Amino acid sequence: MPDTDRAGETAAETPATARAAVLLAALAGTPSIELLDEARGLVKTLRDLRAYGPMGRLAEAVRRVAPDDLRNRCGYAQYLIESGFATVAIDTLRATQQVMPPGAPEAAEAWGLLGRAHKQIFFDCIDGAGVRARQALAAAIDAYRQPYEADPKRNTWHGVNLLALLSRARREGWDGIAPEIDITTLAGALVATLLAMPKGTRDEWYEPTLAEATLGLSLAAGDLQPVETQLRGYLDAPSVQGFQVASTLRQFSEVWGLEALTLATPGTGLRDAVEVERARGLVAILRARLLRLPGGELTLPAASIQQAATRAQPDRSQLEAILGVDGPQTYAWWQAGIAAARSVGIVRQRLGKRLGTGFLVRSGDFGLEPAARPLLLTNFHVVNPTGEAPGIRPELAEVIFEAADATRVYNVSQLLWSSPIELHDASLLSLAELPDGIAPLSIATTLPSLESTPVPRVYIIGYPGGRELAFSFQDNALLDHEGPPTGKPQLEGVWRVHYRAPTEGGNSGSPVFEATSWQVIALHHKGGRFGMPCLNGKPGQYAANEGLALATLLTAARAALA
Repeated sequence: MPDTDRAGETAAETPATARAAVLLAALAGTPSIELLDEARGLVKTLRDLRAYGPMGRLAEAVRRVAPDDLRNRCGYAQYLIESGFATVAIDTLRATQQVMPPGAPEAAEAWGLLGRAHKQIFFDCIDGAGVRARQALAAAIDAYRQPYEADPKRNTWHGVNLLALLSRARREGWDGIAPEIDITTLAGALVATLLAMPKGTRDEWYEPTLAEATLGLSLAAGDLQPVETQLRGYLDAPSVQGFQVASTLRQFSEVWGLEALTLATPGTGLRDAVEVERARGLVAILRARLLRLPGGELTLPAASIQQAATRAQPDRSQLEAILGVDGPQTYAWWQAGIAAARSVGIVRQRLGKRLGTGFLVRSGDFGLEPAARPLLLTNFHVVNPTGEAPGIRPELAEVIFEAADATRVYNVSQLLWSSPIELHDASLLSLAELPDGIAPLSIATTLPSLESTPVPRVYIIGYPGGRELAFSFQDNALLDHEGPPTGKPQLEGVWRVHYRAPTEGGNSGSPVFEATSWQVIALHHKGGRFGMPCLNGKPGQYAANEGLALATLLTAARAALA
């Protein structure tokens, strides 16, 4: 089982999480063998969906019924790691190892999770060069080393983590950690083992593992062509999944630290500044490819967005070498998304709690002059005239566009128009100062056709849970809307839009973008749960999130402001 990145629960309920709730109730009684086996399997399914909250609750329930189930104990430890309880996970894994019989198939997984827990502790250390960080990195290396050296042909994912962390140790100047292991030799052995693996035995993690092993070989040799070739085959494969690319991206950016490479970085054979920039470009290319795939969520710190906006893009030859002839177009599309993120701000109570998201729009789109003046659009339930809970009054609100300048705070000067929650759930605000160098977002006055093939997709940029700015694109299908030509709005002048995308509190007021040119089609206002009634009079319910079409907001605002 490969490493996965830490993530919170999403607000949208899925059939898997709904089934988990049913099984939780059954496990509290006297469950049948069949229900217990289903619950065990569902723990893994929830892990793959990164639904760690339901996963942990179900693993806890299984453990109460079957305390000796080693695989479930490992699953529970992963839940603890992903939820920020790495030291508790380490205690759980060590206790599990003590009761494992010799040769238990779960042994390699337990060692890998120990490595994952210590690695997380390393990355969580504020002083990344301190004693605690070094101890955590050394412990992670030892944990991955144990199963790899015991069976290098079977435990290649342990080996590639060992390779990455050893490279990180050398880069940090900690040559005393496992000095007897030569990184180039290890990388070569991993690549040879993986290439010799019969095709029928390769699982979904084969290509990501080979890509990372090839990266180690390329950096050591100072020749990036092998890793670019491997990435081309991996990223272009019809079976590639977003969660795989997200894992590779995290390894390349966080563990290998490609974006921070310089000519002075120890342990690489890169010859000049051009090659260093080419290595950095691999991270940007992975991000660009990832946003074209369903199955993950990309969270970018504001500083990373600022760097991505200013850093030189990968050259055309590299883009085409990895992403094919459409590479430059894919990267340009990604850069347009980065530019859009600059216009999305966090709305907070003055010097206090982060409440939601807002984004810049043009005055002229709402029938106001001067037409080019930027205004802020957010939800009524975030900012409204009387401070109706959970929102606040305009004079108490301030906005920060963290992707543009995390230090600059803009006060709200006036509420120009609002529509209550039961209608458009929208508030249009003017700011006391004009945002410097941040462009308003482009608005689409029509909604995507629901007859398109493949199914249209949407993207949300906002602040889930009030945390870092995030691009939400997991399972992000446009499900339905009440716009023309077939829509049947429940309320006159209000077109609701339903879509699947991971959202949390804090995403309220986020822009919902169509997938072609980053135009805003809706104002996100509600995270759905399994049981959202279908639109347009259709029977049934489904898991969905809801936004209000910008086209109807513009019409309502213009009428009110005329």
